[in-house]
Amino acid sequence: MSSDSVPKLNVETKQIINKIAELILNCESILFTSGAGMSVNSGLGTFRGTTADIWPPLLQEPKLDYTDICNSIWFEKEQGNSIKHNTANFGYAFWTYQYNLFAKTAPHHGYTIAKRWSQLNHIKFAFNFTSNIDGHWRKSGWDESSILEFHGSIDCMQCVNNCCDSVWATNDILKLNIDSKTNCVIDPLPLCPHCKQLARPNILMFNDWHYAGERYNEQIDRYEQFKLDVLETKSKLLTIELGAGTTIPSVRDESEMVFNNKKWIAHLVRINPLVEHSIIDERFKNKTNRYTLELAMDALTAMTLIDQALNEKLK
Repeated sequence: MSSDSVPKLNVETKQIINKIAELILNCESILFTSGAGMSVNSGLGTFRGTTADIWPPLLQEPKLDYTDICNSIWFEKEQGNSIKHNTANFGYAFWTYQYNLFAKTAPHHGYTIAKRWSQLNHIKFAFNFTSNIDGHWRKSGWDESSILEFHGSIDCMQCVNNCCDSVWATNDILKLNIDSKTNCVIDPLPLCPHCKQLARPNILMFNDWHYAGERYNEQIDRYEQFKLDVLETKSKLLTIELGAGTTIPSVRDESEMVFNNKKWIAHLVRINPLVEHSIIDERFKNKTNRYTLELAMDALTAMTLIDQALNEKLK
């Protein structure tokens, strides 16, 4: 971010940024929680709201929205190339679009900043809890052992029937050719190597009763170990929430639950460009030895400014 693009800050916002920098320097463990808003600065859209990235064929189908297309029902439909948009091939075209979009998009600099904070000498433990399926935390250098992608990842595949609860690397298998007239995949659809039925992304979708949880359960175990490490070492914990919306509040709920846990001393920072989404409920405020800070700003701008304040304090 250039100096010309840095927003003018009022006194209160400067104080909040400085306080967040102080919390980073004084904490001993750090947890990043993130939603779709974290990816916006990379050029990816959210699934709802003013930054929504709408798959173009959905504009031709006013009866369909993201909830309808991100649904496991498509894998149960008949295969075929149809202008009626009622086959499995239409559903796979959506995931082809998503995979290509995520594959060509690089994580923004905020991810690098977060990684650097997690590696400060005084930080004992660091973890990342995200609803994002784009893999950007891993691409930015985070080890998979420190990430919980609780909605899954576009980089992994599974059997549509979950025949063995296992997952495997996507490895460009979703780079499929699309008929521009029908918006359906015209290549053979991917198959499960175990049972030879169809394969699909290992992503938790709507009405999804066949989500393969093997990888998810392993990540959950590591997340629980992170919290156990915080507890056993009595580490001061800082949660920094980035771009988490309210429609599906899983990330926000997790941030608040960690903050409110009486087993450790914790602080909560909520960063969101929408003022109404940056607000922390009053019931979590004014707790002894626990700070709650709200910053109505996009993730990259906020992290850049916090990083500048932190570097000033380290001089």
